[in-house]
Amino acid sequence: MADHPNGIYQFVSVNIPNGVTVTFIPNANNTPVYWLVQNGVTINGAVSVSGQSASGQTQGSVGGPGGYRGGNSQNESSMSTAGQGPGGGGAGGDSGTYYNYGNTFLIPLLGGSGGGGGNSHSFYSDFYAGGGGGGGGAILIAASTSIIVNGGIEARGGSPGGYAGSGSGGAIRLVASQISGSGSISTTPNSPGRVRFDTYDNEFSGGVSGQFSSGFQPIIVPSAGQLPQLTVTSVGGFPVSASPTGVLSTPDAVISAQQTSPMPVVVNCANLPLGTVITVSIRPMTGSPVSAVGANNTGTQASSSATISINIPRGGGLIYATAATGN
Repeated sequence: MADHPNGIYQFVSVNIPNGVTVTFIPNANNTPVYWLVQNGVTINGAVSVSGQSASGQTQGSVGGPGGYRGGNSQNESSMSTAGQGPGGGGAGGDSGTYYNYGNTFLIPLLGGSGGGGGNSHSFYSDFYAGGGGGGGGAILIAASTSIIVNGGIEARGGSPGGYAGSGSGGAIRLVASQISGSGSISTTPNSPGRVRFDTYDNEFSGGVSGQFSSGFQPIIVPSAGQLPQLTVTSVGGFPVSASPTGVLSTPDAVISAQQTSPMPVVVNCANLPLGTVITVSIRPMTGSPVSAVGANNTGTQASSSATISINIPRGGGLIYATAATGN
């Protein structure tokens, strides 16, 4: 995908024959895959955006395009790390999840979270610490006429390496006047992702695994700036990196040890109705996640903010903001 930095491919038609599997090397921006097709799509072979497995590895494996990396295992000098992504598995071997973020419309299109890295269990001879599996990627296939799937489309989470967490399934969205075929559309066997059909005529008789929804949502790829956006800008009065990585080994914000909880977390919002309740959650390096529901956002719908006070676990962790609105 290096030649497609936004992940968008444009085709006249697509025909994948039996015995052919199409896979992807994620681009530098780790975008999902978008296929925009003028005519029809026929998949008798397979299309896969699944996350990679960490079999035999102590490093977390990478996700599929748009998916998140798994955490690293414990070693002599450092503890295991959590899987990346909003539903990343906790350090110590938890699997990644998809159900607690994203939405049924798959707008925006989001990949699956990585599994947590494992801890050493030397007292079990058949257990060893391994890296977490990568989260399944995300793909949108939009055709002006029909999509026929007699083969398979996969966005599965990767398996762990030894005692560690699996990556969660990713996202598959199909948009066409008619969707048919008798193949398989899968975001399992690990923690399921999401599958969405946007069509007037659903004739698909094959198997679908994952959290499924259907209807007709005409937005294919939203224009830049259209979507709601939440950005954590400061924690305890200390600014957050403008390009956060979400990696614990290279913190995006460093807080003074003299700070006391609860600490204010400032969240900037864009394209979000005023009065929306904002939730801040923290996934610590060790222990259980914590959350706090804060004040409603104020300002304008184009640009607003909210400040939420939360008890930050010792050692910090991955901090993210969420919001839910019916508008």
